[in-house]
Formats: sequence, structure tokens, C-alpha cells
Amino acid sequence: MQDAPPAQTPNAPAGAREVGDGGARGAAGVAVALHRRLLPPQRQLGWMPYLWLFWLVSFYQKWFLVPIEPVEFGLSLCTVPLFLAVYFNGYWHAGRRLLLNVAGLVLIGIVWMPFNAGATTFFIYGSAFAGRAARPPRAYGYLAGIALVIILESLALDLPAIFLLFGAPVSVLVGAATVHLAEAGRQESALKLSQTEVRRLAAVAERERIARDLHDLLGHTLSVIAIKAELAAKLVARGDAQAEREIRDVETISRDALREVREAVAGFRRVDLDGELAAARLACEARGIRLAVDRPPIDVPADREAVLAMCLREAITNVVRHSDARHCRVGLAREGPRICFTVADDGVGGAIREGSGLSGMRERVERAGGEMGLDPAGGVALTVHLPADAGPRGAGARAAGREAA
Repeated sequence: MQDAPPAQTPNAPAGAREVGDGGARGAAGVAVALHRRLLPPQRQLGWMPYLWLFWLVSFYQKWFLVPIEPVEFGLSLCTVPLFLAVYFNGYWHAGRRLLLNVAGLVLIGIVWMPFNAGATTFFIYGSAFAGRAARPPRAYGYLAGIALVIILESLALDLPAIFLLFGAPVSVLVGAATVHLAEAGRQESALKLSQTEVRRLAAVAERERIARDLHDLLGHTLSVIAIKAELAAKLVARGDAQAEREIRDVETISRDALREVREAVAGFRRVDLDGELAAARLACEARGIRLAVDRPPIDVPADREAVLAMCLREAITNVVRHSDARHCRVGLAREGPRICFTVADDGVGGAIREGSGLSGMRERVERAGGEMGLDPAGGVALTVHLPADAGPRGAGARAAGREAA
């Protein structure tokens, strides 16, 4: 039995739905265009500035409790466009230029304090911008100045105690939180810049090394091949039987050169432990983490070095992003037939959930014939043990090294 077709609405025009969809798209386009005019194109901002406008409700809570006075209420409505202009303009500036917006918000609060206890919200908005206007300790000085303005005006005009008990403390707390977030953003930006610079310098150094190695590797060989080929051509022209021997020499030299090029390319792709240590030092410095490295001159096979370098990269990434540590220590030691590698920090320990990074690290270590351990007590300590010499699992270790590279 088939379902009956849906009933058609006789009064609905054929293109009503299309018109409605077009109107919705037009409204969305207007909203996006307005958003781009109000806020700068910073992805970390998103729509949060609009959510913070919720606190503007406290400015109007007075009229939920007392009868509306037409003149005062009308002036409050005229204040909102001025506030919004100063507020959204503040997101387009930074540094000392932002202090003008802070002064505008504080001035609005000063004017309205004698008439409306909800004017405290303007001081809170000003404190939030003051936290982004400078770095500590100057930013804290600006916050202290805003709190002092609230206290002095409250005492001079004998205003309600809410300004002293709520306005000044909350303004300072919100501003201090903004200072912390701004510092975290600056450190994150510095970390990204340092990592980008490390990659750029590493790429430049690698290109120079490749150029030198290829010149040293192929320069002489290609010269010999050219001489041999020229000699063989002359011998063939004279009908000399020695030409065949020269051509075979060219073939042998060419095969040797091809083998050397393949070995060189494999060396170019190898992950270097010392290079990862240098990148780790820069990443930790950008985060304010003191890195101590104990790297004795131990001869580590290339495949194991590749595994250790990848483990170091993943461990330092976790330390920088998640540990909230102040100190980190990296150690490499030879314990009999095994190599011991450790990365320990003094940050947040506790339960550890192994994501794809740690799981991949453990798989590489096990394929190389080693073991990996994590100790979350007093921070997080990563320990990796690898066989120092090629054993029965040497092929697996080489495969792990190639995969890490």
C-alpha cells in the first residue's frame, strides 16, 4: 500500500519557499557584512564580543525595580550607541592606542555612577580593555588606577557601598584575567614565530648541506664519466677494442654513483636528534620553560636516533601545550646493551589519556625492539629504552626508523 502524496497548500504561491530561502540568505549576508565591519578578522575572537554585551543588562536593571523616569531613561538609551562605538572600536586597536577606548568607557562610568549603580559595568568593560593595553606590571597599574577612580568618586559623592564592595574588586579581577589571557596569547604567538623560524633556518641549512654533499658526491664522479665517455668515443672512431672496456667503466661508475645518491637521499630524510633538541630548546624558551639537556657523546645508531628524535618531538609538544610546567629535563644515557632516553617535567601530572601521538610513539618504540613508560607522579616523566646494537629485531628497528623519518 502506497502512502498518499502530501497535500498541497492551495494558497501558497509556487515560489514562496524560494523567496523565503532567498530572504534568509540575504539576512545572513547582511549579518556577516555587519560583523566584518564591527570586528577585525581575528579567528580567536569569533562571536565572543557579542556575548560579553550581556553584562550591559545590569545597566538597565534599575528600571526593573523603580518606575522609569523618562529623561534619565532617554539619556541611557542615548548612551548605548556611544558605548557600542567605543566598545567595538577597541577590538581594532592594541597597546597605548587602546587606552583611549579605556578612557572613554571609564568616563561613561564616571558620568553615570551618581545616578545608576549599574554603571559599574562600564568600569568592568574598561578594565577588560586595559588588560590588553599593556604588559605586566604596567597593565596592573592601569587596573589599580581604574579601581582608585571608583573608590574616590564613591567616597566623594557618598555613593552606595556596592561601588566599593562590588565595582572596584570585580573590575580588578576581570582586568587581571584579561592580562593573563593576553600574556598567554603573546606567548603562543611567540612560540609559533619561533617554530616557524626554526623550520625556516633548518630548511636553509638542509638545502645548503644537500648542495655541498651533492657537489662533493657527484662532481668528481660526473667529471670522470664525461672523460671516460669522451675517450670511448675517440677509441670507437679509431676502431680500438679498448673502447668497450671504457664504456663498461662508465657503466660501473654510473651504478656506483646511483647507489651513493640513494644512500645520500636516505641520509637527508633521517631525523636528527640534535636538531630536535635545538627546536625543543626554542619551543621551551618561548613558553618560559627552563630546559636542561644531558646529552653525552653516545654513538646512537641512525634508526634508533630517528625513533628517539620523534619521541622527543612528541614529548616536548605535550610539555609545551598541556603540562603548565616550569622546568623540563631531557637525558640520554647508555645502560649496558640498552639506550635510556628520558623527558621529565614538573607540570601537571595525574591520569594520562594516551592519544594518537603517544600511541604512535609507543608503536615506533616497540617496533624498534624497545619499551616506553610514563610516570605521572610529580609531573610527567617519559622513559624510552632501546637496544643499543642491532639484534634479532634489527629489520623492525630499521623499518621504524624509516617510518619515523
